[in-house]
Amino acid sequence: MNALLLVPSELAGCIRRKGYKRLTVRSVIELAAPQTWGASVMPVLLAAALTIAHTGTLPVLLFFSILATAVCLQCAVNTFNDYSDFMAGVDRPENCIDPTDASLVYNDYEPVLAFVLGIGFILLGFVCGLYAIITVGPELLIFGGIGAAVVFFYSYGLLPLCYTPIGEALSGLVMGGIIPIACFYAMTGELSWTVVLYSIPVIITISLIMLANNGCDIEKDAASGRLTLPVRKGRPAALKLHALLFATAMVCAGLVIWLRFPNGLWLLPLFCAWLIPQEYQMMKTGLLPENRIRSLMLATGTNIRLNAVYIAMILAPAIIIQ
Repeated sequence: MNALLLVPSELAGCIRRKGYKRLTVRSVIELAAPQTWGASVMPVLLAAALTIAHTGTLPVLLFFSILATAVCLQCAVNTFNDYSDFMAGVDRPENCIDPTDASLVYNDYEPVLAFVLGIGFILLGFVCGLYAIITVGPELLIFGGIGAAVVFFYSYGLLPLCYTPIGEALSGLVMGGIIPIACFYAMTGELSWTVVLYSIPVIITISLIMLANNGCDIEKDAASGRLTLPVRKGRPAALKLHALLFATAMVCAGLVIWLRFPNGLWLLPLFCAWLIPQEYQMMKTGLLPENRIRSLMLATGTNIRLNAVYIAMILAPAIIIQ
């Protein structure tokens, strides 16, 4: 059943029912899922690095305004997705091993509060982005509107995007592609589509987080009618695709540095030494349900590690010149 259709009736039920626990700070943090924030932070950091490489400077207040907005939207995505999964019956005690990874399942508070919290995160993101909107102009609202629309349609609508085989790719393209373009435009005043080329490693590694998540959730997603890419192709194919995309991300990052920022090539050995064992550990998890938490930790770690060194290699010329 469509989770969106459950919102009004669930709200009415919550109003009638007594005995719910309060929504605690801990539950808010669990819904916000800070362990996933690398997916929103790294694209902004990449845009900042490209801005420094391009202009030699960084508008600090603008940077932090954009960063806070991106993190808030990430919190909204996490919260809406948890709410949608809970309301659709995808997340249940028998298939959610870690209580901190399923706040709505293990904490008896009004479910609709999670939906309201998600809206609150979007509004907070708008407030955080006001400085950027005032400084740069209302055109930034276009990027914000695209982000908010994806946040909504990813978990809701007649056919939520997370129920389709394009969910992994879309999350990577939006967060890893649109965020850097918007941030670079805000900080430089230039709308450069070449930023997308520089963003390919970020796009891929964010998609890998979703691929790992859905690979571990094949059984419960299939049972709930979700046709994610791993559900359609199977776990062995998902694991092979993960390894292929990881290698592609590394090659693309290396090519960008070699062709555009060769002074950063001295960091390439660290790049390989820090990342290849990480992917080897991911392959060992097999994307099995019982290894879900470890798989997600490794996937988010790969996103942070790969892009951190990638950004450092981009910044190396500016650091050397100074």
